[in-house]
Amino acid sequence: MSIIFMGTPEWAIPSLQAVLDSGCEVSSVISQPDRPFGRKRELIPSPLKQFAQEQQLIVYTPEKAGSPESLELIRSMVPELILVCAYGQILTQSFLEIPRIGCFNLHFSFLPKLRGASPVQKAIASGFENSGVSIQKMVLRLDAGHLVAVSGKEKIFPDDTTSSLGNRLAEIGGQLIRETLPKLLVGNFTLTEQNEDEATYCRIIKKEEGQVNWSEETAVEIERKLRAFVPWPGIFSFYNFSGKHENKRRLQFTKVEVVNGNFGPGKIYPEFTVGTRSGGLRILRLKPEGKQEMDADSFLRGQPQIVGTFSD
Repeated sequence: MSIIFMGTPEWAIPSLQAVLDSGCEVSSVISQPDRPFGRKRELIPSPLKQFAQEQQLIVYTPEKAGSPESLELIRSMVPELILVCAYGQILTQSFLEIPRIGCFNLHFSFLPKLRGASPVQKAIASGFENSGVSIQKMVLRLDAGHLVAVSGKEKIFPDDTTSSLGNRLAEIGGQLIRETLPKLLVGNFTLTEQNEDEATYCRIIKKEEGQVNWSEETAVEIERKLRAFVPWPGIFSFYNFSGKHENKRRLQFTKVEVVNGNFGPGKIYPEFTVGTRSGGLRILRLKPEGKQEMDADSFLRGQPQIVGTFSD
């Protein structure tokens, strides 16, 4: 029985491995096109493409999966089923109608909670106690399809980052595929409608969202945001080291801790504690613009004048 698998990041690999372990024929893998990376802007294939090629699978990387050329290609493969995990494009109705059994998506949240592009980041940033994985039969509306399977609860630990939590959910997703795929292939599954009243959403994260707003965000919220934005985009602020506006420099914070107490929002206190809307945030490690990452003590020895000033 022919299956097409679609995905892009490393998180999609356990699910593809689960399909391969099932013994089903993977007629092709579809991933995002190679993207420029690094200072030399060399074209780098997606992690899933690299893995699929190592398994000697056929890989296609169309710019748009819904283009007439792509649709014609997919139809020519006559897939029975299409599995999607973190592919990165919205699929058209014409695409969704191609496979006989349907298109099914592995989503890293308990749908209908956290529909959208960043459920792992949002779960951490919002302080959720647990997360999980859902498999839905895809419809045109974003992550609104009927549910086919849901995993058990995975605890979110106080030190979890998007990387660590996402890696665990990816493995859970692979196991859920192993349990669910045989049922999908023989039509032995139940479709459960999502409760629209409980639906929440999370959008694509933009780089500028990493900037800290000391007067609007609490110390707890900023610490969560740091863990949610690892590895990208991180959190940062700007400091004026010379008193001149044009000399503002970006500081990226890589390790912080919450400090209880009353502090002026944005004011820098000894031990590099910065005031927030509620509580203080002690900076433990940081990366100044154009320099290597360092601990806060080393930074303060070189810039002692910033204590008592305010950050932007």
